[in-house]
Amino acid sequence: MIRLVSVIGHGINLIPNFVNHYSKYVDEIQLVVYQSAIHPTLINDVKEKVKSYENVKIVKTIEDRVFDWEKVTQLYNFIKSKNPHDWWVIADIDEFHLYPNDNLLQCIVDCENNGWRIMRGGFIDRIGVDGEFSELNEDLNIFEQFPNMGFFRYPMSEACPNKICVTKGNTEITPGQHYAKLS
Repeated sequence: MIRLVSVIGHGINLIPNFVNHYSKYVDEIQLVVYQSAIHPTLINDVKEKVKSYENVKIVKTIEDRVFDWEKVTQLYNFIKSKNPHDWWVIADIDEFHLYPNDNLLQCIVDCENNGWRIMRGGFIDRIGVDGEFSELNEDLNIFEQFPNMGFFRYPMSEACPNKICVTKGNTEITPGQHYAKLS
């Protein structure tokens, strides 16, 4: 089984595009809702957004201080550990992975055949038609709304562009999902 886990603390307007994008790759989408004082109705808002999707489950809710990336990583590792031999896509709500030949299953088969436990990726940033940062319309395809791609996040903010995109459930990831602890 291929599962996806995402911790949501914001960006609920991305849920329709997120679920539609990943449903072709995974069997199940598991969400952890991370509510804080910034968005005190988040749990109810997420429940409303996902109620029509059969393959989406809210598997945990927490209430804590404003998004704590260490805590988010702990949540990813905790949820994955419940199915340690399954493959897990790890994606924040604003991350939309693209896989070679649009075939995640073949990538996983290649990993299994070679004894690999992780798939790494990197950020490709997307912006609007004329290079603008448009407001998202959740009813339209996100890739059509933001067709231009480039690598500008790192040069602008020095944000680490590395990501662990897919991993076995028993492989621990580090804060920000940038690296895995391999032994």
